[in-house]
Amino acid sequence: MFEVSEFSPSSERWIFIYCEYYDEIEEYIIFLKEYELLLSGKIFSVSDDCQHGIDNDPLNLIFQWDSCFGITVIVPYKTSLDAAIEVMQNLCNIVNEKIGSTEVYEYYRQNYKK
Repeated sequence: MFEVSEFSPSSERWIFIYCEYYDEIEEYIIFLKEYELLLSGKIFSVSDDCQHGIDNDPLNLIFQWDSCFGITVIVPYKTSLDAAIEVMQNLCNIVNEKIGSTEVYEYYRQNYKK
């Protein structure tokens, strides 16, 4: 299950996404791919670290994953933090509805692992 678990003060502008297996990259891939699908965009790499964006994202969000914090969404200063939080809450709902009672790794295997 995905949910917006907290967000940092407006000076840092990070949104943390809770998921059951935050230290496993599969949930990050599911979350990022579902946002890509929602926007009909393409994922691009932002850095050599695990940071990605979507080419036509009107919010210009940066998605980041590591095994310590899991999924973090970085919100640019020019983007409304409230709007970004709302979009991420809606995305969590969409992903949770798609996954349903399916085990996350099974959903990942069925939809993304090639």
